[in-house]
Amino acid sequence: MNIIIVGGGQVGSFLASLLYKEHHVKVVEVREKQLAALHRDLPGDIIVEGHFTDPVVLEKAGIHDAEVVVAVTPTDEGNLVVANLAKFEFGVKRVIARANNPKNSWMFTAEMGVDVGLTEADILAHIVVKEMN
Repeated sequence: MNIIIVGGGQVGSFLASLLYKEHHVKVVEVREKQLAALHRDLPGDIIVEGHFTDPVVLEKAGIHDAEVVVAVTPTDEGNLVVANLAKFEFGVKRVIARANNPKNSWMFTAEMGVDVGLTEADILAHIVVKEMN
């Protein structure tokens, strides 16, 4: 499966480490600190340096062949831009995006290009409640 992960922070780099041995994975990142960590922890050929709003960067990552795009940038606005570009400009079949702030999760909809919207705080809170019983 061809997967592009946009955002190489803790979530993006961990996800890439889980997937890259069995799938064709690219990680798009522009922040220097995260790039240094990615180059330390992952094979260099899966890292694409540049900003996700640049079509050339997305094309270099292989967005025309991507089956899944995962948006895990540090901002909700960034994740929605990634989702919108992936779904509506490049026709990616499956787009998964993280809402960093659970109060913004209402925006992570199909109309915004998101097939699956995830909020870490919501997931964790529900697990905690379940484990309390």
